[in-house]
Amino acid sequence: MRDADEYLRQGRNDPLAPEQLKEHPYDFVSLPSEPATGQATGHDKYPRNRWTGWLRLRYKTLTPLHVGSGVFETARECGLGDRATPVRGITRRRGRPVLPGSGWKGAVRNRFEAITRSRLALADTRARQPLFKVPEALKTGRGSHSVQIQDRRVTGGLRPLGVVRRPDQLGDLSPAEALFGCMGYRGRVHPGDGAIEGPSASEPQRIAPLESPVMHRLAKPGKSSSTSGTIVISEVEGRKFYYDGPLVESRQTRQNGGESYEYIDAVAAGATIRVDVHLQSLTDAEIGALLVSAGYGDGAGVMRFGGFKSVGLGKVVLEQAEAELGRGNDTSSWRRKPAAPFDLAAAVAAARKTLIDARALDELDQITRRRRPE
Repeated sequence: MRDADEYLRQGRNDPLAPEQLKEHPYDFVSLPSEPATGQATGHDKYPRNRWTGWLRLRYKTLTPLHVGSGVFETARECGLGDRATPVRGITRRRGRPVLPGSGWKGAVRNRFEAITRSRLALADTRARQPLFKVPEALKTGRGSHSVQIQDRRVTGGLRPLGVVRRPDQLGDLSPAEALFGCMGYRGRVHPGDGAIEGPSASEPQRIAPLESPVMHRLAKPGKSSSTSGTIVISEVEGRKFYYDGPLVESRQTRQNGGESYEYIDAVAAGATIRVDVHLQSLTDAEIGALLVSAGYGDGAGVMRFGGFKSVGLGKVVLEQAEAELGRGNDTSSWRRKPAAPFDLAAAVAAARKTLIDARALDELDQITRRRRPE
């Protein structure tokens, strides 16, 4: 998490000041100095000491949920009244809204990475930043600036992975890569699309538009420098998570002080999402950490799915979790044994003892529960 005193010593804004909590409603879960080692296994067999089967989850939406389809539609086409107002559409299957399995997996993996000392899954360590978004202290040119992250915890310099090509390379995977997969290795967690049931929205949801991200804000105080139009970040703060708070329906524009907003289609609060997740050869600790990452139990923080998380959308609570699991190859249809109860609490306890980083989980819980000002 960010050190407010260090920000002030470096002449930067206090991240905990009310205006900063509102303008930049996020904090970072600290990165480990060295990634932990996961427990990947091949897909050609089912070890006797591991679990395979189904995890069945039921969520309730506490705020509207928007899983974007990438297509603009009219309010009339979305069943949101008779107006031709353009709205951002949501993902549907056979006319019904769904939470795609990839959407569930991405949100849960992000949290799993944070609490298990896994490598940070960052798509790119380079970006271009327009001049008006570059702080005065970092401006060294008249045009857009290049931003480069050179933190070895992010770039993989401590233990580069590359691509898994041989079975003996599975031991180099961090916990998240070993469970969810990486280049050259198929993961062992396979969620289906989440079926959504509940009242339909009657009108478009007005929401503050998102701002494009700026990479320089990832840097710890005093850990960025700039020369000849290039900003170099030597140490990042960590993994980014958003605060809790009410919906932000508009934002003041910096140019003229007016209001800026847009309309979206969204699943209403109070809806139910059911997600069935197929698990293949997981240890007790992996199941426990997966449950916590999916929002199970006390101290797991606030869970969110979909887009517009920074302005309050996508908040859910896990109401029910059930497991139908068997050890080894007992899940094969020709030798399946009667289902035995699986102790979810025991799996979480095992994860907290061996796999979950207690400090990181506490930071995740604090950040996602912190209330930003209205």
